[in-house]
Amino acid sequence: MIYEIEFKLQRKPMFSNFSLEPGEIVLCETDEGVWRGRVVEEKKGLSPDGKVLRPIYPGEERKIKDLEKMEEEAFQVCLERIKFRELPMKLVEVEREWEGRKIKFYYLADGRIDFRQLVRDLARVYRTRIEMRQISVREYARFLGGFGVCGRPVCCSVFMKKRISVTIQMAREQNLFHDPRKLSGICGRLMCCLKYELDFYREEKSKYPELESMVETPKGPAKVIHFNMLRKIVKVEYEDGTVENLPLNMVRRKKIWWLLPRK
Repeated sequence: MIYEIEFKLQRKPMFSNFSLEPGEIVLCETDEGVWRGRVVEEKKGLSPDGKVLRPIYPGEERKIKDLEKMEEEAFQVCLERIKFRELPMKLVEVEREWEGRKIKFYYLADGRIDFRQLVRDLARVYRTRIEMRQISVREYARFLGGFGVCGRPVCCSVFMKKRISVTIQMAREQNLFHDPRKLSGICGRLMCCLKYELDFYREEKSKYPELESMVETPKGPAKVIHFNMLRKIVKVEYEDGTVENLPLNMVRRKKIWWLLPRK
């Protein structure tokens, strides 16, 4: 069975030989060691990134609390060293391997950071392997959670598993505003739904006449000046300059396309 397991800043599919319940804390083996995670739900058809070793034993709750306390302390220590070294980075989260063989420090930064001195500082304190992992603003938004302009939880915190690339061209194909500020999510980047809805808009757009093209309507020929794919409305302009919104099924493409002379 494959289960989706939630770690500190990511979710991964993990193979398990036994049944698990959502919310259950388990130990998972990956290429990077053994890490604790929380069961989200069973998933099918995914390739596992590791395996679930076992659920935690009843007596191990204390160890988890100790790990969480160590992570909080390591967070404060790292913050102090970042300030001391005057590094342009924002510390986000700390995650310690189950047996303490590695500590991951997740951070945000605009570019590459030379954190070699910082790693040496932390290694002297904790005497274990230190890993600095830079995350994107999208990953940070997923970590924080929140709600989008649609009123629903942000996609990245609900179901997204991988990084995606979203471009302003995707917005243009969907006849949306070209101002990126109006299309940005809580992370400050273009909203992920622009990519997820793109295939729908491309399919729908094929049903509509081209902008500036001529069409036949019940009132005669007209030029297409806009269309709304969600409402299935085509906005047309007649030769006398009047404008009208028509249902898509009342507009027929002309066999020969031509443009009205501009006034």
